[in-house]
Amino acid sequence: MLSFTLMDARSYRYHLPPKAIKSDCPACGPRHRRTLSRYVDRLTGEPLPDIYGRCDRETNCGYHLNPYHKEASGLSYFEQMKARNSLSPLPKIWFKQAAKKKFEGESKQNIVTWLIQQQGATLDQAERVAAFLFDQPETRPIPQVTSQTQLCTIPEEVLEQSLTKYERNQFAWLLRRHFGDQVADDLLKRFKIGTSSRWPGACVFWFIDELNRIRGGQIKLFDETFHTVKYVIKEGEKRSRTSWVHSAYARRCDRQNQPYPAWLTAYLDERNQVQKSPCLFGLPQLLTAPLHQPVAIVEAPKTAVICTPYFPGFIWLAVGALSYLNAERLAPLRDRKIELFPDLSPDGSAFERWNRVAGELLAQGFHITVSTYLEDNATDDEKMAGADLADFLLEPWQGDTPN
Repeated sequence: MLSFTLMDARSYRYHLPPKAIKSDCPACGPRHRRTLSRYVDRLTGEPLPDIYGRCDRETNCGYHLNPYHKEASGLSYFEQMKARNSLSPLPKIWFKQAAKKKFEGESKQNIVTWLIQQQGATLDQAERVAAFLFDQPETRPIPQVTSQTQLCTIPEEVLEQSLTKYERNQFAWLLRRHFGDQVADDLLKRFKIGTSSRWPGACVFWFIDELNRIRGGQIKLFDETFHTVKYVIKEGEKRSRTSWVHSAYARRCDRQNQPYPAWLTAYLDERNQVQKSPCLFGLPQLLTAPLHQPVAIVEAPKTAVICTPYFPGFIWLAVGALSYLNAERLAPLRDRKIELFPDLSPDGSAFERWNRVAGELLAQGFHITVSTYLEDNATDDEKMAGADLADFLLEPWQGDTPN
C-alpha cells in the first residue's frame, strides 16, 4: 500500500481528517463495526467510496487502502478521478444503453465495439464509458452526518413495546384471516410489524436501515379490504389514517402533560438529521438472504408484506412513496438484481417515472428492471383507482375464509 508522512499529507487532496468519519471495515467482518476511518475529499468535504480508509485495529486487521494506491487498472483512484473530471462530458444515453448491455451479460470489449460502430463514439470515448461501468469500485460512499448535525433514531425498546397486542391489530387480523395463523405470524415477525394505540386497530411499519438503526415508524389503519381507512375533514377533503410513531408519541405526551423522553426531543429537534423514512422498508431481510436472491420493490409496505408469501423467490421491499425511489435508498442493494413493480396511475405517469429512474440507476451500475405486468393486465378502472400488485393478488379473495 502507498504511504506518506504527515507533512506530505497536507498537500494531498484526499486525507484522513482529524475527526474521523467511520464505517465498517471490509476486512474485519460483522464482529467489529465502524472501525474504518474514511478518506475525505478536501475540496468537497465528502467521503470517498467506503473501500478507501484505514482500520483502527492496526494490529489484528491492518486494512489500509489509500486513494493514491495504483489499482489493477494501473491507475489510482486519484488518477481516475482526475482524468474523468478533465475530459468533456459524454452523452448520458451512452451510459444508459451501455449499462443495459452490461446487465444483459455483454463484455467490456463488446460494449466498446458497439459504442464505436452503432453510436459513433471514438475509441477514447467508448473506453471512458466502459471504464465507468466496469472499472469503478462497486461500493459507493454512504451519506455521512456532518459535524453540525446528529443522526437521531428511535430506541429499540420503543419498537419492542409495539410487537404485542396483535389481537387489537387490524392488519395482523387481516393477515391471519387471509393466510392463516402460521404464515401471518411469520410475516409479522419477518417485517417486525407493530401495534399502535394511535387509532384502535392501527399497525406500525418500522423502517430499519442496513445498519439496524430504527429510522422511523409509519402508523396505518386498514379497513377489511386491506385499504387505508379514509376520513373527511370539515373542508370536505379526504385524508387517510396515516401517521408516524414520533408524532403519535409527542401527541400522547402532550395530552397527558408529560415531558418528552430524550430520544423524542432530539428526534424533533430541527437542527438534527431526521427523516421519516430515509431507507427501504424490509431491509433486515438482507441479513439472512443469499446474495443471489433477487429483490422486488413496491411502493407501500403493505404490498411488500402481502407479496412475500405469493412470490417467495424475491426479497420484497417497499420504498415508501412514489418519489422516494433513488440511488441513496437503493444503495444497500447495489450487488443484487432488482425488479420494480410500480403502482398503476390513470395516465401511466407512475410507471413512466420509475422507468425513467431505473434508466438512471442502470447508468450508475445497478442491476435493475421494471415489470410491466400491471400495465399490461390492468383494466381502465384499475388504472383510475391507482391499484397496486397487492390489489391484483387479493382481487379473487372475498374474505370468507383463510387460505
